[in-house]
Amino acid sequence: MNENRNFNEDFEIEQAGPEDVGCDLFEYELTPEGTYVPKIAYTSDPEEEKLLKKPIRKWGKAWMKWMKANCDWLIEVLIMECRWQIIPREVDIEAEERFDELDEIYRKTHPRPTEFNELRRWEKERLMTIENQVMEEIVYKRRE
Repeated sequence: MNENRNFNEDFEIEQAGPEDVGCDLFEYELTPEGTYVPKIAYTSDPEEEKLLKKPIRKWGKAWMKWMKANCDWLIEVLIMECRWQIIPREVDIEAEERFDELDEIYRKTHPRPTEFNELRRWEKERLMTIENQVMEEIVYKRRE
């Protein structure tokens, strides 16, 4: 009989929320499994918080892939410094801005053709040229 009582008490404590056990140091959230875990912010910088709400896109994913292939030893450091999830988003923004600049320059220096096959070739060359330059200038850089 005493064993059942201990089991029930443990069960009640396990089901209790953090406020019930006197923990007010952290803010807690309920997980889908039914447990409470401390809610810990990735960063305290509001600008970085905004960045974290955006998805990692093409250029950021390319940077992450390049880092894994060339600087895998640095990834652990970036994770510990809480930069691994922020840098790819910064790369995305920087690369998109540079892509737009280079696209404008390319269109000024290489007039767009009107014939269909020439236009297809021009579009392909334009994208390959600009993307290559963005990769070299922005993506293939070690950032810390």
